[in-house]
Amino acid sequence: MLDVMSLIAVAAAVVLYVVAGVLALTTGRAVPWQRGYILRPRLWGSGALAFAAGLALARYGASVRDLTNSDVVFASSLIMLISGGVLQYVGQRVGRLRV
Repeated sequence: MLDVMSLIAVAAAVVLYVVAGVLALTTGRAVPWQRGYILRPRLWGSGALAFAAGLALARYGASVRDLTNSDVVFASSLIMLISGGVLQYVGQRVGRLRV
């Protein structure tokens, strides 16, 4: 049961990140709750897509049974998560942090 709930939660987060990333990449506008904080929406959107792909890959890696393949999947998902987070951070406005 916990596995199904985890799958649903990760799927919802991935869908939200993909929608926000596609919106930022195609229209050049950020999602409404991020408009004041994002300076370069296309860069932020590509980071959101990379982060979503890393999240989905990490969730898939939890179901891989082979130890070597699992290590490779988790390492690549970690790289995607970090690079997506860095791209999102770089796409934000400097000095506009939430308190």
